Amino acid sequence: MWRHVRLLLVVTLTACSFGGGDDEDGEKWKKRPTPVTVVETLEVARGDVSDLLLASAVVEAEASADLMPVASGMALAVYKDVGDPVRKGDVLARIDNAQLDAGAERAEAEVAHLQARVAEMQRLSEAGAVSSRELEDLRYQLATAQTSLREARKSAGETRITAPFDGVVAARDIKVGELASSARRAFQVVDLSELRVRASLPERDVSRVAIGQHARLVSAYDPELTGDATITRISPVIDATNGTFQVTLTLSHDATRLRPGQYVSVQLEVDRHSDVLVIPKDAVVYENGAPTAFVVIDAPPEPAADPDADEVAQDGEDAKGEADADKPGEGEGADEEPAGPKLVAHKVELELGLTDTLNAEVLHGLAAGDQLIVIGQSNLRDGARVRLPKTTPDAAASPPADGSDAPDDEG
Repeated sequence: MWRHVRLLLVVTLTACSFGGGDDEDGEKWKKRPTPVTVVETLEVARGDVSDLLLASAVVEAEASADLMPVASGMALAVYKDVGDPVRKGDVLARIDNAQLDAGAERAEAEVAHLQARVAEMQRLSEAGAVSSRELEDLRYQLATAQTSLREARKSAGETRITAPFDGVVAARDIKVGELASSARRAFQVVDLSELRVRASLPERDVSRVAIGQHARLVSAYDPELTGDATITRISPVIDATNGTFQVTLTLSHDATRLRPGQYVSVQLEVDRHSDVLVIPKDAVVYENGAPTAFVVIDAPPEPAADPDADEVAQDGEDAKGEADADKPGEGEGADEEPAGPKLVAHKVELELGLTDTLNAEVLHGLAAGDQLIVIGQSNLRDGARVRLPKTTPDAAASPPADGSDAPDDEG
């Protein structure tokens, strides 16, 4: 009998022990602080926003020429190198060609021979020995030979490679002493004063593009390198293979930092709305394709306590809270909400207008002066508790240097 009594007592004590543990875990759960997200806000204001067409293109020179010798030959001298400015007609290099010398000699001999025959034919024609038709044919052969002689003399002895226009030497592929071929480029000359880009735009935008519209060019690898351009030509046809049309934009003369061959992003402005409500483009959060945003508002008042609650249980909870407050890490800590008004995030649905690379126009959903969340909005939910970052250090929260107000460890 005593054995059964002892067994019953052990079971009862064990059950009481588990029940006490559940109550303690429940209390800890109730005392757990509400998560608070630190966010940054921006006051919604009015501004300007543009409607942009975006494309990629390569900067190129309006005037660019690959220069090659007229005939193959040995390079005798090279006068210009990469980066050197040149004027139209400047000699860049001299090429020696023995065949041109021989051709000039043959042309001179041919002209001398025909001149002698024409003189003899003239005497025979005056004597009536030959017809006038034979004399005219011989004179034609002489004129042709004289033309060939002029061409041969122009290129005899040396061939000159000259600049076709004012510009800069962009490439030099010839060296003194090596064989220069008419099939291989010797120099490249470009005119840096006239640059352009050719961009392809979708067919749906053909009616929105016109000559004279302005665009902003931004380097693909360095956003600090920019330049302005204007549409000067629009292709009259649509490319059926990809459904695009081509526009040519001429860079302004002060866009000297952009170079031919450089990849740029073309931002073509086709419309602009001024003095409208705008927000940063990055502040918009899309949910199922619909644009939304979060603003900071005051938290709604908490519900009043139940007057019919058990006073004894409440006293026990208060005593438990006081005991927990005396324990390090379970009273006031870093996870608790700061003093002051409580703030929450409120989600609003937006109707957007024009959108450019930085801003978006708001047609409905926000008003001027709203505190828009611009950092920390990605993982928020409607009604989530938020707080703003501290702008000044909290002197009351920081411990003094001399430790005079350090917490008392007694008790």
